[in-house]
Amino acid sequence: MSMPQPIELTPLEAAGLIEHDLHAAEACIQSSQIEGAQDRLVRALGLALQLGPAAVENVLLCVMHMIGEPVLHRDTETLSSLGPALVDVVSQVRSAGALPGTRIMEAWAIVACDVATLIGQVGLALSIRPEHRQGMMDNARIRAVALDEATGARFAITDWIDQISCDC
Repeated sequence: MSMPQPIELTPLEAAGLIEHDLHAAEACIQSSQIEGAQDRLVRALGLALQLGPAAVENVLLCVMHMIGEPVLHRDTETLSSLGPALVDVVSQVRSAGALPGTRIMEAWAIVACDVATLIGQVGLALSIRPEHRQGMMDNARIRAVALDEATGARFAITDWIDQISCDC
């Protein structure tokens, strides 16, 4: 992932760019251009973190929808790299001082990191032999339940993990 470049946008322009990136990510997934989709999702989250809670929620919902798509459902490499890439963009936004300095945005940054961490953890668990993955999947599920409880199950992470576990 390249270092972010500063751009000047109005909030409306930023929202439009986020939507454009989310649609482009979906198109990339449909055409099996997974790396391009990942880049678009990371950029969308980076912008959303600067824009506000609704934008962050929308991006995370799209991420969860996209990783449930058949092409990504059990793609261990993509899940293992997408999670850390999303965590990294949150860190970059914080380091750049671009995260709005409110409690709500800090909370959304934490939620974004938690969702991303779980995505990466599940990807890693799926990459190891089935007889060794159950502990990691159980740990991920415990964390997912806690996050779902905290967010009103907005992102249905536990359901996603349960679906993957059933397919193992």
